[in-house]
Amino acid sequence: MSQSTEDRQDIIIPIHPKPVANIVSRIKNHEFRNYLLPLSTQRLWIYETSPLSLIRYIATISHGKRPGEICNPHGLSNDEFDRGDLEGRVKYAYEILKLEKLQIPYSLADLKRNGWLNGAPQKYCFLKPSMRETINTLALELVFTSETLASSDKEPAKVTTPTAIIPKPQSQMKTQQTDRISKQKGKRVSLKRQNEKQASLQNWVKRQASTGLDTK
Repeated sequence: MSQSTEDRQDIIIPIHPKPVANIVSRIKNHEFRNYLLPLSTQRLWIYETSPLSLIRYIATISHGKRPGEICNPHGLSNDEFDRGDLEGRVKYAYEILKLEKLQIPYSLADLKRNGWLNGAPQKYCFLKPSMRETINTLALELVFTSETLASSDKEPAKVTTPTAIIPKPQSQMKTQQTDRISKQKGKRVSLKRQNEKQASLQNWVKRQASTGLDTK
């Protein structure tokens, strides 16, 4: 019995734990393969190989790209693939457009117990409808999407415009200078008056003392 197109949108594919960690950290943003995946493939259910032997990440991917089609140097082996340096080892690159995470991973024992796998996948295998139905009832954690990462990368940097120093009119400068001189004169006059009052008080005290009167 042939599978429907929907059944062929999801495949389980084995990837070593180290490349998976590079995908999660966005060091690697393309998965490279020496073979073309079915054109209907939209999601990779990543089976992390030994010693982990489990599924916990689901990657939504692009179509298969050929050398020269990535055009993005920000990613492990992207430039080498575009230049053709990986020819003979890999032929296709699949961009990771979105990565989701199962809250509870499925171990190989779980997958076999549920009848979803007979053993660890060697190349790839299609996801069984019963597995998709079960997973669809679970909450998935969004790790990243290429859209949100692209928008954050392209966010324009804030440019600080220096404040122009506008020279003051000459008349305003003269007025301010006159005001400062007037204030200084006012302070000197006030200080002189205070000194005169203090001297007058001291003279009065001396006169009272000389006449023997009580100054209290």
